[in-house]
Amino acid sequence: MILVAFCAAVTVFTGCGKKKSQDEIAVPILETRSVTYKTVNAEIRDISQKYEQPGSYGYPYSKKVKFTVSGQIKSIDVEAPCEVKKGQLLCTLYTDDVLEEIEKEQIRLDQVKSTVDTLYQNNADADQITMAQYDVQIEQMRFDRLKGSLDDYSVYAPCDGEFTIEQPGWNPYNVNSRVNEGAVFGYATDKDERYLCVEVFDNKLSNVNFGTAVKLQQGANVSGGTVTDIVFKDSGDYSKYTYVITPDDPDELLDFGDITVVFDIYSRLDSVVIPKKAVKELGGRNFVYLLIDGVKVEQDVELGIEDNGDVEVISGLSGDEQIIVN
Repeated sequence: MILVAFCAAVTVFTGCGKKKSQDEIAVPILETRSVTYKTVNAEIRDISQKYEQPGSYGYPYSKKVKFTVSGQIKSIDVEAPCEVKKGQLLCTLYTDDVLEEIEKEQIRLDQVKSTVDTLYQNNADADQITMAQYDVQIEQMRFDRLKGSLDDYSVYAPCDGEFTIEQPGWNPYNVNSRVNEGAVFGYATDKDERYLCVEVFDNKLSNVNFGTAVKLQQGANVSGGTVTDIVFKDSGDYSKYTYVITPDDPDELLDFGDITVVFDIYSRLDSVVIPKKAVKELGGRNFVYLLIDGVKVEQDVELGIEDNGDVEVISGLSGDEQIIVN
């Protein structure tokens, strides 16, 4: 009896052992590949913030053409865009209401004048005549003011130049359109004087302000100049910054041919300089990845001026660190 039980137990343990051996899964051993980083060393050298932009002579200024009164357009006398002369009629509004008021005022003026004549004919009291004459003066001023207001219903070109019609939504004004006092009818480019200009679209030149010195290059001629104005225009589709340059000696430049304008903003000596593409930005902070003993380490940096593809590091690096750029 004991022998049978022993054999059964041996049989059970032997079966369990075989099943476990069958269920074992062989786990492959993966070989890790080493990560290769492209790096550059942080340099200590001089850096200058410069912009080189093409310049040309043009007309950067324009004047708004506004309606001086509210009303309804009767006629548009130009087909924009077009060249106009100062004082040229561009648009007229209906004046029916004003003409009606003028007609009524003319009647009142005639009446008070007639009253004065009657008083003289009847040898009236001097005080009565004086009061009647005051009435004539008051009505005459009202009449003259109404007559003068007729000109407010006409829109004239403020200067010589190109006229363009624009309004919010880019829909042109039409005959019978309602307009409000002060609304912009269009713009007239002022062609009274040409200026040396640099046009930059969408993003303005950083740290370029009024009074910034520039270098002007035209062929073999090199001269200086100054930024004397910055004209901003937003068309809705794009924005444009026009930098107006006043040359130190205008006679040194020709009004034709390519002109290169160099904005030399800052120069700093012995600065830590790294490629701008190595700088990462997240949540308002700037940082770079350093490679230290084969380990990738994140390091915050404070940036300074830029020079083409390089940027100055004010703090965070001391120079000669390996910077990961990929």
